[in-house]
Amino acid sequence: MRTIRSFIAITVSSLSLAMGLLSAGAQAEDFKSTAIDAKTGTVSINFYDEPKTLDAQKATDAIAMMILGHASEGLTRLDPADKPFAAQAESWEMKDKTNYIFKIRKGALWSDGKQVTAHDFVYSWRRALDPKTASEYSFILYAVKNGEAINSGKMPVENLGAKAIDDFTLAVELERPTEYFLKLTAFSTYFPAREDSVKKYGESYAADHDKLLFNGPYVITSWKHNASLVLQKNDKYWNKDAIKVNTINMPYVIKDKNSEFNMFKDGKFAMTWSMTKELLPEAQKSKMQIRKYNSGTVWYFQFNTTRAVTGNKNFRKALQLAMNREEFVKQVEGTPGTKPIYGLIPEYMPGIKKRYGDEFPLKFADAQIDAAKMHLELAKKELNLKEFPELSILASDADNVRRDMEYFQRYFAEKLGLKFKLEFHTFKVRLEKTSSKNFDIVNSGWGPDYLDAMTFADLFTSWNQNNNSGWSSKEYDRLIKTAMDSTDSQERLKLMSDSEKILVDDAPIAPYFQAFRLFVQDSRLQGVLRRTVGPDPDFYYAKIAEKAGK
Repeated sequence: MRTIRSFIAITVSSLSLAMGLLSAGAQAEDFKSTAIDAKTGTVSINFYDEPKTLDAQKATDAIAMMILGHASEGLTRLDPADKPFAAQAESWEMKDKTNYIFKIRKGALWSDGKQVTAHDFVYSWRRALDPKTASEYSFILYAVKNGEAINSGKMPVENLGAKAIDDFTLAVELERPTEYFLKLTAFSTYFPAREDSVKKYGESYAADHDKLLFNGPYVITSWKHNASLVLQKNDKYWNKDAIKVNTINMPYVIKDKNSEFNMFKDGKFAMTWSMTKELLPEAQKSKMQIRKYNSGTVWYFQFNTTRAVTGNKNFRKALQLAMNREEFVKQVEGTPGTKPIYGLIPEYMPGIKKRYGDEFPLKFADAQIDAAKMHLELAKKELNLKEFPELSILASDADNVRRDMEYFQRYFAEKLGLKFKLEFHTFKVRLEKTSSKNFDIVNSGWGPDYLDAMTFADLFTSWNQNNNSGWSSKEYDRLIKTAMDSTDSQERLKLMSDSEKILVDDAPIAPYFQAFRLFVQDSRLQGVLRRTVGPDPDFYYAKIAEKAGK
């Protein structure tokens, strides 16, 4: 997921150089913080939001994956350049294009001291694909032989192309050549699970920190739901000597960006997850080092096509064509680096020789109000309506999201005469309502799971359980299936581009921007990675300096 790999994978050490235009200078000398304790190796940050679940085979949201990325680990892990390196697997051999042999690391232990085995990976992968588990990320295991057939109930889980030859040898057969497979094995759905632990706790497995085993660099020692969470260095982790931060303390759940910034300013947090453009002047005045990174997220309105009005293509096209993305990015979002987007696959994804967006550009004119009104009139006739009813827009209750949705509420009322009721919920509730299709329109964001355009392209296939629109297209599915089977890079990218055009034409979604994020961080905290792919923020390489760095 790169425009230029070295630019997007900006680490904290390089951000000071990259952010020269945004920084007001070195961090103020009188800045005092209790969020970092060098003696105990403790760092305090915002909890930000309650994860929907910490069951790795069921987790779907970014906060869960951030926590799991520290408390758990797969066969591989991503380095600062997003390249996979040996983690729970100490080595692997690629026997041919579809067959791998992984050697599990002796000394890779669970938090109770037992060895992680090849059987734990086979069990967790089968569990994720078992229809009874209802994993929304089961599709990401379709790369493994018979994964899709098992998930659709056509084969038993025992037919999965993953076999434990012995405790330390895992044989994996792929459905098709997948050049990014070693990056997939770093993703949370591929993490191991121990059968005895899952069965012991049953429905309550992973519901609390004491109902979960850990095999990553940290363990969760405290989890007070909707309040706080503590990650403590795992003394049984195979690479524990490389972990320099002993404790990641998340003492408060604060969703409001202004409040989070004030907690940083008051020395209660060592960094912010992000900040809005409105906070820039104060951060600059305080001489804080303002940093940015590509979060990788594409934001879009997702229509519930199973409902009458939002199921009408002309209604959806009206909103898609009426949107003024350039105005939104410049006047509302205002974060440096943020860009409008018209399709689903972001430009920074790798293409053949350049970026995907350079080789397969997709753009149309903004604010086509006359055309939008024409589509609305067609929709009225098709739906036999004199006026459109008030519809709801479902969104998270974060302050910046409220600002964005209020802008669109005013914009559509002014330009198209449409009335929308805004429905704000906690992140967890918003996900639940989205999954159950309990919405008219939902404000959705999708971040990449691995470094390939397919992580976006397959999102609206009929088999992807993260497709909550109710929309499907046989031609779209066919193109994506063909792209998955193709070993020719030019062909597979062209197929994904063609599928993206179908998505834009039928408009089950209306994308509007791809996000960069601003944040501030205590300069004594060094080596934290802000990632486009993987757990974000990532403390694997973090350390605490006695004095503030430049």
